[in-house]
Amino acid sequence: MTRLEGQCHCGAVAVRLETPTPVGELPFRACQCGFCRRHGAATTSDPAGRITIACAPDALSRYRFGQKLSNFLMCDTCGVYVGSLMEADGAAFAILNVRGVDLPGFAGRVPESKTYDDETPEARTARRKALWSPVNLALLETSA
Repeated sequence: MTRLEGQCHCGAVAVRLETPTPVGELPFRACQCGFCRRHGAATTSDPAGRITIACAPDALSRYRFGQKLSNFLMCDTCGVYVGSLMEADGAAFAILNVRGVDLPGFAGRVPESKTYDDETPEARTARRKALWSPVNLALLETSA
């Protein structure tokens, strides 16, 4: 089992991807939407794996745009784009921004350019359910 861990720039948001897939075989994608291009995002996921995103309840901002099918998660402190989260049919799925959370094992790889502009909401949801990772969003209580 491969276990990759990272965090946003300030460390307020920690992530983990557990997957049976070797890191060199994980997809590495660069969505060409305006949001992802402007953030320099390059993402990964594995439907056979699991993502955990851990932070305090007030540590993440959620941003929706376009078809409003997913939440783009940003650290409230440092502003890093951490990843995207989608809920569908009672389950949650996510991708991680490899660059934003500094996931190890992707250095030297060039992300595959992806354009999803022509997808219907139904096709976009189906693609994400098939390719994104199941996710656990762990909101941690902080001591006062």
